[in-house]
Amino acid sequence: MNTLRPKVPAAAHAEFFAELEAAVLAHPVMTHPFLERISTEELSREQLRAFAGQHYLYSRRFANNLAAVISNAPDEHARTLLVLNMYEEIGEPSRLRDRVHLVLLEEGLITGAQLGEALERGVNGGAAQDPVSALIDSNVVSRAQVAAVMERSTRKAKDLTHPALFRRFLTALDFEPAALRELEPIEATENFNAAYRALCRDSHWLEGLAAMGPGTECIVPALYRKILEGIRRSGLVAPADYVFWTVHVHCDDGHGRNIIEAMEPYAGDLEARQAMMRGALGALDARQSWFDGLYGHVFGAVRETRVSSDRLRVIDVAVPEGRARREAGGT
Repeated sequence: MNTLRPKVPAAAHAEFFAELEAAVLAHPVMTHPFLERISTEELSREQLRAFAGQHYLYSRRFANNLAAVISNAPDEHARTLLVLNMYEEIGEPSRLRDRVHLVLLEEGLITGAQLGEALERGVNGGAAQDPVSALIDSNVVSRAQVAAVMERSTRKAKDLTHPALFRRFLTALDFEPAALRELEPIEATENFNAAYRALCRDSHWLEGLAAMGPGTECIVPALYRKILEGIRRSGLVAPADYVFWTVHVHCDDGHGRNIIEAMEPYAGDLEARQAMMRGALGALDARQSWFDGLYGHVFGAVRETRVSSDRLRVIDVAVPEGRARREAGGT
């Protein structure tokens, strides 16, 4: 998992990121029995719906938690990297206005030569004029054509945001809007949401940053790969309708890299390292407990994880041997 280390870490910081990566990869959540079972069993429709409903109750709050970390971050560069992640999560259809001329070209409504002339007029005309206005003034395209392109492109952009892709998955499982409004979280989902809320809103901003980065975004491809295997195996949902999971497994590693890069400048400070380690492992601990609850909710069996009380004490010393020690209960 190269996403758990900066592309070019400072030599003094390399040991910390190596330790952080080792602690994350060694965490029991990475090989949780829930993931192993959901990836290998032929899920019934009821089981897949049970999982999907609880995942929806978590994922619908993801953007709020990310926004909380953005709000808490005093570092402008870190905020910028997080905002880039937010754009991909919820989309930014308004930015299409800056690219309409390219969409017109892509759809064959204008030629490259016509666009070039419009751009040149905008530069040399003495008054600022965007290329689309220049194309309209030259009768190359009409306002109606531009409006139609804007409407189609905006709708398409909205359909490709992560929440929209997850709604497509839910629709394929026959979740009507009314049913989603009536969904009740199991206790494990409530606790998971509360843990994330505390990490992202109420903790030190570096804890929240690490919770969302190495504690979440960096591990999502590995965790969701198991879930994707189970969804495929079930045969209950078409590939076009489970694309949310495909995107997160194959196309989403840039989010984790952005957050790791935002963490790197602070890795030289002991207290900052401790905060980042707490945040990352706190998020993983919370997900492990959530998976315990999902195991029972989906498969009708009960698991309970107990976290060793000396874990934070070990992490706080921030030495290579300071790997999390946990004691997991049986089913």
